[in-house]
Amino acid sequence: MSKVDHFLERFFYPSSVAIVGATNNPFKMNFRLNQNLVDLNFQGKIYPVNPREEKISGIKAYATLQDIPEGIDLVVIAVPAPKALDIVKDCDKKGVKQLVIVTGGFSEGGEQGQKLHKEIGTFVKEKDMRSIGPNTLGPINTSNNLAISFNPIKEMRRGGISFAFQSGFYDPKINWLFSHLGINKIVDLGNKMDVNEVDVLEYFFQDPGTKVIAMHIESLHGNGRDFFNLLKKGSVKKPTIILKSGRTPAGSLAAASHTGAIARENDVIFDSMIRQTAAIRAANIEEFFDLAKAFEFLKLPKGNRLSIITLSGGEGVMATDTCNLNGLAMAQMGDHTYQSLKSIFPPWEIPLNPIDGGVCLEFTLSDILRVFNALIAIPEDENVDCIVMQMPPDFLNLLHKNENSSAKAPYSLNEQFTQALLNMQRAGKPFALWRTSMDRNEDELIERLESNYLPVFPSSERAIKALSALYRYKSFCMRETAEGFSEAKRDRNFMKKEE
Repeated sequence: MSKVDHFLERFFYPSSVAIVGATNNPFKMNFRLNQNLVDLNFQGKIYPVNPREEKISGIKAYATLQDIPEGIDLVVIAVPAPKALDIVKDCDKKGVKQLVIVTGGFSEGGEQGQKLHKEIGTFVKEKDMRSIGPNTLGPINTSNNLAISFNPIKEMRRGGISFAFQSGFYDPKINWLFSHLGINKIVDLGNKMDVNEVDVLEYFFQDPGTKVIAMHIESLHGNGRDFFNLLKKGSVKKPTIILKSGRTPAGSLAAASHTGAIARENDVIFDSMIRQTAAIRAANIEEFFDLAKAFEFLKLPKGNRLSIITLSGGEGVMATDTCNLNGLAMAQMGDHTYQSLKSIFPPWEIPLNPIDGGVCLEFTLSDILRVFNALIAIPEDENVDCIVMQMPPDFLNLLHKNENSSAKAPYSLNEQFTQALLNMQRAGKPFALWRTSMDRNEDELIERLESNYLPVFPSSERAIKALSALYRYKSFCMRETAEGFSEAKRDRNFMKKEE
């Protein structure tokens, strides 16, 4: 059942999907387009189309679209570019209105490709069809297990982030995305023959399952003013992260090599436009995913007072610098917090912020969980708005082992440690971790923590920058609300005077 009155709803919620160019050959890129739908148990009918196969992935295959007895909601076209126009015409004869053109070699494929691009674009428009791509992947929808991808997807983890890309660079990372983030929908717009970033932004702002929007853009194909107006109105309601590449002349030419469109927007003007909205512009791909995770996992802070928990004094100094350079302030904790933490201090006084958890651990290894349970006093302090903490390295190796210890003891203690970290969220304040050892044990712990919506970042700098973005977003939205209230009040007073 449709939830949103928007044409893109039919792309994400098809009752049937046909894959033209499906194959049984696992060494061909198209193999996974059909296989993922089968493996993930897509909640709709699947129609593989290939004239040389009777069955594909165990499902009856059809020689052409016309041979499929039922109607089709969505057709994925994955045949060589010169054959694509014929398939599009077959879609029209079949009454199909939603197309995804996976194939490349159109506007980025020289004179002949550009000609094909225009012919298909004109035909689609004349026949009142809608098309995503070409040179694209997707869509992906975790609510019905729809996934058009070249990579084998192990498991779809559902959440509130909806991504829009103008490139398939995310696809090799697809299992990382699902293991570390909560995904709602993903769409790759490719060359934007028809559907563009304005359409997607409009849909995601309406979509009730989308809580956070993360959009990658190389060039604007939709109307710039419409894009700005949508961002201005919608980004105060849903956090919106923008990664704009093609910022330099060289980058624009690189974009043209795979989409066929040069990013002609002046980057200074684009940046100024974003700054007039609540949208956050990511500086690079790492920050793009960092911000998406932060806004998905964490509540907005009430203020900018940050508490830092480290394992070394040097890390504490660097984290303090990052705090001050990114608009946050070092929290000044109260006496009650001091008394709660004093029990884990070394035999000398240490600062509360940043607090050196490493030196505390040196004197409490026999009861290591006591340290982490004591640290809960920090997020409970009314003078603290957000917390960032360094992960202890190789926790299992820090545990004392002896001949009489149970084989299950390390596992049990590790679970207790995980729960102690999750308890830091109890106060409802943004709490993030950053990595220390970068080893396999830490990877396993991170997956457990992030499956419980506790974000872990590669460094203190990236963690603090993410928290800063949360604070800046909250501040912008509060100013917009206050200004809107004042303007409405002025209008009411004016109307009273007129009466």
